[in-house]
Amino acid sequence: MRQAHEREGISTMVIFVAGLVGVGKSAIARFLAEKFAIPYYSVDEVKKVIYPQDPDFEKNIRIGIPFKEETRLKVFRQVAADFAQLAENHKHLVVDETLHLRRPRQVLFEAAKTCFGGYVIIWVRADEGVIEQRLRKKDRKDHILTDPLKMYRSFVKELEPIDEAYIVCENNASVEEATEGLISLIRKLASLAQ
Repeated sequence: MRQAHEREGISTMVIFVAGLVGVGKSAIARFLAEKFAIPYYSVDEVKKVIYPQDPDFEKNIRIGIPFKEETRLKVFRQVAADFAQLAENHKHLVVDETLHLRRPRQVLFEAAKTCFGGYVIIWVRADEGVIEQRLRKKDRKDHILTDPLKMYRSFVKELEPIDEAYIVCENNASVEEATEGLISLIRKLASLAQ
């Protein structure tokens, strides 16, 4: 494994944009990746490959049951392997994922430390009414969830709080408004992380 890159006061890191289904984490992650001109990594793309291998796939998707931890760990181990490859050519990475369960998220955190030297967590929140409105929209193209509102409610019940420091991002309006303060804060954190 290579050592963490250093470049003009900015050390390497993974920016995890986390939160429950419907809070807008993918939109914020893509926005930040574009703003900082760093790669965006969608864990959902890995899920689209691995989740259908689960024997309970159809049932879980249809009735909104979260996948077993064993299936989630398989996804996150693949993501960790991808981190190792991506770290060879990239200094930073923006990743969006719910991170709602302690054990699976530790796989990602360890991979971020090993491959990129560190990470920062942005926890995206939104009011329940805003989340429901977003999840009822039909424009969630190419999303693995067929009934995201059911999955959101399941994830709320499963949520295990993150035990370390994170940045909270309220996302009840536009992505630009939600990320206004994040951009300068991430720059400061990146320069302090060296």
